Amino acid sequence: MKTTTKYVAFYMFAEATSSVAIERLRRLRAINSKVTFVPVVGVRQLLYLPSFFDGYMVGNMRALHLIGPVSHLINSVALYFPGFFNLTADINKTVAPFTRHNKLAQLQSRAIEEGIENLYADFTPMVLFNADYAIMNWYKTTGKKLDFDYLIFYESDIFTTKPLEEIYEKYTESYDACFNEYTKAGSDWHWSNYPPKCSWATKRWLLKRGLPPVLFRCIFGGALVSRSVLERLSELNIDFSEGPYCTAEMRLPTVITALGFRCGRFNFPFYRFRPMWSENEVYSNEAAGIFHPVKSLLSVEKEYAPRRVG
Repeated sequence: MKTTTKYVAFYMFAEATSSVAIERLRRLRAINSKVTFVPVVGVRQLLYLPSFFDGYMVGNMRALHLIGPVSHLINSVALYFPGFFNLTADINKTVAPFTRHNKLAQLQSRAIEEGIENLYADFTPMVLFNADYAIMNWYKTTGKKLDFDYLIFYESDIFTTKPLEEIYEKYTESYDACFNEYTKAGSDWHWSNYPPKCSWATKRWLLKRGLPPVLFRCIFGGALVSRSVLERLSELNIDFSEGPYCTAEMRLPTVITALGFRCGRFNFPFYRFRPMWSENEVYSNEAAGIFHPVKSLLSVEKEYAPRRVG
C-alpha cells in the first residue's frame, strides 16, 4: 500500500507584499488541507555592509544608475568573506526590532487573526539571491521538528489552480528534488557570471570537497526539495553561509546534484520570470495547475475574504 507523501509549503513573501500574501494564503490553506504551510516574511534589510546601502533598497536598482549597481556588487562580493554572511544576518536580526518593530507586530497580529500562529521572520541578507540559506536556517532552527517528506518553496506570486499534492506528487515518485528550468549552467546565463568569477569559485568549492565540478541552474521559485536532502546538507554543515560563492539559482541545484541526489526538471509551461499572467490567461489554461508570476489577487481568491457581520 502506497504511503501518503507529506508536504510543507515554505510560503515566502516580502514585507511590501504581505497584505496580498496573507489574503492569498486563505485560499491556499482551504484547498490544501493536508499541506502544512509555514508563512515566512522576509524582513526588509535596511543596513548593508560594507556599503551601508544597496540598490535594491529602493526597489529598482537601475533607478540609482551607477551607484546602485556598484553598491550591490560590493555588498554581494563581501557576503562571501569568511564569517561575513552570518555577521550580516545577526546585524539584520538585531536592527530589525528597533526599525521594523511596529510592522512586524502588525504582521504577527494580522496572522493571528487569520489563524496563523507560526509566522516565521527571516533575516537572510539579500534574501532574493539567498533563499537556499533561508530554507536551511529555518530547517535547522524550526523545520526539523515538523513531520514532512518534501518541502515546496512557494513564493507569494505563485498561483495554483489545483491542490499542491496533485501538482507535485508525480515528481516525488522519481526525484529527491525538482526545479523549474533545471539544466546545466552555460556561460551565457547571467548568473554564471554574477557575482564576478562565481562559476570558477563554485567549481573550486566543489573540487575541494571531492565533488564533480559541474554547474546547474534553475528558477528557484516553486522548487521541491526532499527532507532527505535537507537532512544531508545539515549533516554536512552546509547552510550556504560559507558558500559556494554564487546565487541560490545555481548553488542549490549544483550542490545537491553533486551530492548524488536525483534532481529533475518540472514540466510547468506557465511558470516564467516575466511578464505577469492575467486572470483570463490563468483560467484559459487552468489545467496547467501552476502559474508564475501572478502578483494581484484573482477573483476567486477574493471569495475567501472573511465576511463582515453587522
